[in-house]
Amino acid sequence: MRDKRKLIVVLVIILGCLFIYKFIDKEGLTRVIYKSLGNKEAALLSGMLLGEVEGFDSGFWDELRKSGLVHLVVVSGTNLMLIFKNLVEKLAIFIGRKVSILITLLITLLYINMVGWQIPVVRAWILISIIYWAQLLGRKYNIFRALLLSGLIIILAWPGSLKEVSFWLSFMAFIGVVSSPWKDNLRSSFWISLWISPILALFFGNINLISPISNMLILLIVEVVTIIGFLGSIIGVIMPILGKGVLLIIWPLLRYFSLLVGIIGSWEWVNLKVNFNFLILLGWYLILIWWWIKMKERSENGKK
Repeated sequence: MRDKRKLIVVLVIILGCLFIYKFIDKEGLTRVIYKSLGNKEAALLSGMLLGEVEGFDSGFWDELRKSGLVHLVVVSGTNLMLIFKNLVEKLAIFIGRKVSILITLLITLLYINMVGWQIPVVRAWILISIIYWAQLLGRKYNIFRALLLSGLIIILAWPGSLKEVSFWLSFMAFIGVVSSPWKDNLRSSFWISLWISPILALFFGNINLISPISNMLILLIVEVVTIIGFLGSIIGVIMPILGKGVLLIIWPLLRYFSLLVGIIGSWEWVNLKVNFNFLILLGWYLILIWWWIKMKERSENGKK
């Protein structure tokens, strides 16, 4: 009975993916989002889901940059990392871990095709798939070797990646996701934000003193907004009224996002113009690695 239920779930997901591939496109989803939500909230959702940034006015874009949250409304791969991991964990409850990995790989490939095979999300998918393919094959993987291999593949394929903020954001978000010593979303979100904050400081020339906190507060809602937003916009292409109803469920969360950006982005006292160089970057990550090792040791000692 359980195997039959698992087969039904898998078939429904595959048929849904085929339907989306055949009949749903990026432009259709964008139209549904803007017809269903206010301009600012629609722009946020379009950025998070599809990487569309044309709807942002210059003032709000500046607030996003100053608040250290701009990476969440462009296709940098951070969102893909979070969604991939959570999809695998949740689908594994119903269809088993190995099948859930295969299905999630298919779903994320469909998403990459929908947003136009943008290099940032392709790179993020490569990073994720190397780790999860090891699990799929039933082999134990070494996280540092996996990082080295995936980084090498990406750099050989796109040498210019080394100069792009989206690559480093995806790479550091990936490290944060797979190395988080905690299972709960609150602390995991804070841990991920600690890995991506210095990259934002290095590339944008300023550091937001509360960026880890603001990232944590937004990362908590990213999964819900992305999944419901994606489903609602797809439903809206077929049944506009029902799709709008689904999207309105996440309107309060998008409003919360825009208000938080407006508040933190306007606080000049938390934004410091700094010469955030590679030496400071190295020191930051050495401290994080040291902290991670200590927590691992404490966890292992607690199990003995």
